[in-house]
Amino acid sequence: MGLEAPALPVTGVMLPDGSYHVLSCLGDDEWVLPDALFPANAQPSAKVLRFSLAPACFRSVLKACTLRYYLVGLEGSVRPRGATIFGTFSRFVSYLRYLDSHGVSSLRDATPFHGAQYVQHCRALKSQKGESIGSSSIKQRLQALEYLHALSQHTATPMAHPWPESSSAFLAGATGDGHYLRLGARTKIIPDEVMAPFFQHCVAQLDKAADLIALQSSVLGWRRQGLTSDTITARLRKQGWDQRRLADELDRTVDACAVIIFDTSGVRVSELASLNADCAYTKVKDGERYYWMKGVSEKLGHGAVEWLVAEITHRAIAVAVEISAPLREQLRLNISRSRSPQEIASMKAHADAVFLVRHGGRAARLSNATIQDRINILAERCGIDWRFANHQFRRTFAVYAAHSALGDLRYLREHFKHWSLDMTALYAMNRQQDAELYDDIGHAFLETKIGLLENWLEEDAILTGGGAEPIKTFRAGNQALVTKADRREMAETISPLVHIRATGVAWCLADAAGCAGGTAAERTRCGDCSNAVIDKGRQPIWSGIYRQQLELRDLRDIGEGGRQRVERDLERARRVLVELGANEEELVDETSGEE
Repeated sequence: MGLEAPALPVTGVMLPDGSYHVLSCLGDDEWVLPDALFPANAQPSAKVLRFSLAPACFRSVLKACTLRYYLVGLEGSVRPRGATIFGTFSRFVSYLRYLDSHGVSSLRDATPFHGAQYVQHCRALKSQKGESIGSSSIKQRLQALEYLHALSQHTATPMAHPWPESSSAFLAGATGDGHYLRLGARTKIIPDEVMAPFFQHCVAQLDKAADLIALQSSVLGWRRQGLTSDTITARLRKQGWDQRRLADELDRTVDACAVIIFDTSGVRVSELASLNADCAYTKVKDGERYYWMKGVSEKLGHGAVEWLVAEITHRAIAVAVEISAPLREQLRLNISRSRSPQEIASMKAHADAVFLVRHGGRAARLSNATIQDRINILAERCGIDWRFANHQFRRTFAVYAAHSALGDLRYLREHFKHWSLDMTALYAMNRQQDAELYDDIGHAFLETKIGLLENWLEEDAILTGGGAEPIKTFRAGNQALVTKADRREMAETISPLVHIRATGVAWCLADAAGCAGGTAAERTRCGDCSNAVIDKGRQPIWSGIYRQQLELRDLRDIGEGGRQRVERDLERARRVLVELGANEEELVDETSGEE
């Protein structure tokens, strides 16, 4: 591919009037990629390919390879999106600079020996924290060489394959058992002791929003009246506020809204940033109201996507919409004043956004990095000792939704109630839903189930309940286990054959629902049930039931029927606790009272 036409346009954007505006030409040292290739909140710096970063001897061929990758992609693959182009280009530059430092000035002279050296170079790289980079990061760097090899075959200096008899995945150590588990399974979920207080803090912040919005509205009204900053400050002081503190509190409320949306929807950060002011709506089906949220997903080029959410999600969206209204108003004003078609098109992309920030004197959607930083600042302010990463929220949501589907509901019981339904039926309600989120939830469901079974198959795992006896017999025989590599493999094998749901006090193996076990009306029924498995993880619950029954036994106004029920439940709880390893003598002493 020749580069004899430096003025040839390579990137451009269509303007509202149907004409095209050229962003970059072939001879430019910087190519600006179109906004349409990126999520709405992508930073401008992440859309520019800077060829000046590459050694001069490689710039011509780098342009040829990059142009083909941008226009066509790789054979057998879909055309890449903006972030992929930017990342791949950056890795191309890294390798070309490596070649230049080793005296190589043409791709034709790059050999498998250089490829092998580059593998060692990548393995020795360290992260900003001084830790070795992971195999997936190494794989991306090495995969770029395979791309460069394929693309260079269409240039005058084709590059030899960097490792003719191997692959980037193998050389990066990214193969082997379990490596290709999805990212979610490797992502650390946010623990309950972190998630619960943080979520509760965010809800408390949401509950204060009405007063803050009213105060914001007053300040905006005073500014429209032409009052000076000093006058506005004086009025705020009379109400115990100042402008900086009000702005900080409004920002904190928006950040709390973002956390609530993350926790109750499973959206990614770029999807959160894509939300517009009209993103929330409801539908009524069979007398039940369902809450929906619509946005845009750049993952796999899905485009318009919708999510099943909770009522509190809509509350959070409404508050964020109210607080960000002045920024949208300013955007619309800037659009009406601008004379630049490209600038107008760029601002219109943010004109209806919910999550906005003032950037360089103008409003723009919050970037992924900014959202993460703000959430961590919010957590630090409320004493949460945890460093949040954006992708953790989606993984944690999947785990909570999976526990809801199991019937093992946590503190977000009301917000996850719909996920206790069949997920296939849920997805069938709206075909525009995030299908990959259902896969993540299904995977979390399976991981939870396999983890339970793996624990139950341990020889020293203490189990009680009628359903525990077949498990004990199975593992005691140990016949099936000898044909498997380990208990996890055995758990994975039998998982599809075993139905498990939670009752709150036990795990139920019955295929049909409808039993009252574990409910407020019959909490101890699982203790006598032939389908129940009670493990050590449920011991604190049964200890609580036991203490409650002791308190009830001391009441004098429950009647003979109530007294008999208390004695029955007390005996059930005592038996379960003893079988789980509690000290029987201590329990006898507790029940003995004055005897």
